[in-house]
Amino acid sequence: MSGRGPPGPPCAPGGRAADASEVLAVSFNQDQSCLAVATTRGVKIFSLDAGLECVFEHRMGACRIAEMLFRSSLLVVVGAGETHDMSPRRLKVFNTSTRVVIADLPFPDTIAAVRLDRQKLVVVEARRATVFDLATLAAQREMATAPNERGVVAMTADETGEFSLVALPADASLGAFGTPGRSRNGVQERTPARAGGSGAAYASPSDRKNQNQNQNASRLGVVVVHDCLNHHAVCEIRAHRAPLAAMAFCGDGTRLATASERGTVVRVHALPAAGESDRRTFRRGVSSAVVRQLAFGAAPGGGLCLAASSEKGTVHVFELSASASPSEADAGHDAGSSDPTHTESRLSSTSRRAASSWRAVGVGAAAATAKLAGAVSARLAGVALGRDLARSAADALEAEREVATVRLPAVSEGCEAARAKAAARGGFGVAGACAVRGAAAASTSDVLDSIRVVAVNGDALLCEYSVCLTGQTHKSRGPVLERERCVARAAAPTERAETEDARFAENEKTENTNASRPSREGSPDDHAGPRGPATLDPGDPGTGMDLSASMSASMGQSLFLAKK
Repeated sequence: MSGRGPPGPPCAPGGRAADASEVLAVSFNQDQSCLAVATTRGVKIFSLDAGLECVFEHRMGACRIAEMLFRSSLLVVVGAGETHDMSPRRLKVFNTSTRVVIADLPFPDTIAAVRLDRQKLVVVEARRATVFDLATLAAQREMATAPNERGVVAMTADETGEFSLVALPADASLGAFGTPGRSRNGVQERTPARAGGSGAAYASPSDRKNQNQNQNASRLGVVVVHDCLNHHAVCEIRAHRAPLAAMAFCGDGTRLATASERGTVVRVHALPAAGESDRRTFRRGVSSAVVRQLAFGAAPGGGLCLAASSEKGTVHVFELSASASPSEADAGHDAGSSDPTHTESRLSSTSRRAASSWRAVGVGAAAATAKLAGAVSARLAGVALGRDLARSAADALEAEREVATVRLPAVSEGCEAARAKAAARGGFGVAGACAVRGAAAASTSDVLDSIRVVAVNGDALLCEYSVCLTGQTHKSRGPVLERERCVARAAAPTERAETEDARFAENEKTENTNASRPSREGSPDDHAGPRGPATLDPGDPGTGMDLSASMSASMGQSLFLAKK
């Protein structure tokens, strides 16, 4: 099932997508009720519950990252590097209600991604991630990662603050607990000594190089899940055999979705076990595509939906039932087993379970037979070919298909040039940001059995689709475009925005004047409190200031107070 939207917005003179290059990045907040837009002029925030209205705009300079904390007034921004104050190595914590920069954190490397919840702030650089306490902005833990210039990271969004998990690409040289060597189920593995020597664990430079290359290759696609509250690694997941491209947690943190740079399959791992037997595989497509974002959402009937958006302008929607996968109990062990004595019993047990499950969901005899043959073939491949080839066989034979495909409006002429221009200015590319939301309140049953998919295309056009998943309606129609808005053109009400920007500029001028005056040693002016941002050094915890009052006030204020 698929649906195609209308053509993209009209072009500006010369065939270029109007204003598309001004948008450098977009991101949904944790409950997917708002969209933060980083532009070459500043930041905009759109409310999905208010008809895609722009509820906040601030022209602070070019930004390449803008992340919200739910619907609070706390906003985290990273500049695009057009000025020293808006450097891509500086993170600013901003209050949208008072329009005051609470803190300014410098970093040694370009910031690739930022994630936050009620307890923690995670800043991702090219080779590491740092966890901060959100109330005080004190650095608490630093974790090495694989090369991660794209900022691939996932963080839970628990509004109660009872748990805080973050998933990161595993570093090739470190185990899950930050020590040299590989880690499997928490046990460090040592590299054996070279055979034929005098007994010493010596390896020649060429041998060490080959070992490092093999180790790096074996660590591609490995994810480490960290507990940010208790500061330890929870589990390590062998998710893919290619570098990771996107990850996402479900709302309660019990599932983690991953996609690699190949983009042909999406996997969902059950936590905290995260073994092969606790994994489901979904087929996104046959040809490779860059998966831009993964997003979970509630599905009718108490299940989950997963949306996977790609650079090709499509959003694939997969449905996860509330119950476990039929073959979760034995899939991983069968695929990796090479002992023929237990193969027959395992196959028969798995076959009986799979057949009964398929009959329970109403699959016909012919379809059940075909699926059963595929399951048996995949497990026989596991016995004959080994773990890696068995995984490929399972992907081809057992991967589940999408229940809907949303095709975003075709981009206008000149979009590629606009993308290149935005990327040159530090942008990440806006095409593919997506979210899954519950259906709007309505009386008709077909709407109650649907979800809403919200996504952004390459022309910075924010589109909201209604997608029916159950009943007969989904067979007769595809996704229906409900609303759309160009986030590059839309702006907050002019009078309020101009007044607040003028007030902010006046405050900045006053702060600069006060900062230029010599202050007495030990006076309150030695630290920029309400008058200016507190500049903190993440590498020196002793230089931190008590920002708990300002941070708590920002987290407690609603974003929509800025409208009043």
